[in-house]
Amino acid sequence: MRNDEQAANEWLKQNGIAIRHMDKMDLCLQQAQIVATNLLKHHAEWLNSDERNLLSTYTKTVQIRARQNKACRAMAYKVLNLGKRTNRKLFGQYKATNANKSLR
Repeated sequence: MRNDEQAANEWLKQNGIAIRHMDKMDLCLQQAQIVATNLLKHHAEWLNSDERNLLSTYTKTVQIRARQNKACRAMAYKVLNLGKRTNRKLFGQYKATNANKSLR
């Protein structure tokens, strides 16, 4: 395996995508898996218990090939919308922090 393949495979693994299921998995489900994995890893403190439960359920469901059809598009869209909402919160905090720095 070449270096670039190894780097790509490592990135996919870090973002919760199983390489052997990648070609058979719907793109929407893959995108939601990446969002869910990153939210749980890096921004869990911004989530309430229901949101964390949704993300962990989704990641567990998508990782098992036989259960992927249970992870329907509606659940994936909930995950993607949660990611968008969390990004807005993070950007709001970032903007407020930098506004305070520019006033000094």
